[in-house]
Amino acid sequence: MENEVLRAIRERRSVLRFKPVPVPEEKLEQVLEAGRWAPSYANSQPWTFIVVRDEKLKAGLGELVDRIALARRGKVAISGKGIGEAPLVIAVVVDPWRDPRHFVEAGAVAAQNMSLAAHSLGLATYWAGIYEAGGGRRSLESQVKRLLGVPREMHVIALLPLGVPAYEATSERVELAELVRHDRYEG
Repeated sequence: MENEVLRAIRERRSVLRFKPVPVPEEKLEQVLEAGRWAPSYANSQPWTFIVVRDEKLKAGLGELVDRIALARRGKVAISGKGIGEAPLVIAVVVDPWRDPRHFVEAGAVAAQNMSLAAHSLGLATYWAGIYEAGGGRRSLESQVKRLLGVPREMHVIALLPLGVPAYEATSERVELAELVRHDRYEG
């Protein structure tokens, strides 16, 4: 018998398009709670979650993500269309002063918890990585921060568009035996 958590991990997929139906408030709250309960170094809980429903803001976020995707031609890139058309977007923001050494990981774990919770509730999301170490004023992260009014000293780790999936996503995984080493890297 498979554990519910392991099943959610195995079945969760990134979904880039959503049905045009609102996310029920009780499900949104459960997704946000999952982020709140993520582990963090010394229980610093350095995150803030911005729930974006405003159509103009979502469209602006989608345009920013599309611009970056075009600039990275030839690499695997996401599309901003899903962000602009999702019923809502959750911006995962962290405060490096609360956890100067692990704020990126803390935000990533919170985003992962929310993604798994969304899947378990019949919703879907995908990860749009925003954080840019050393990114300047023209970086995607800086532009997202300006759009959402995020204070300069904070960092946006990811955007998570959230909604009812418009299709069933599939993907393959590398075999576990190819990923695991015992005791040392060699072998």
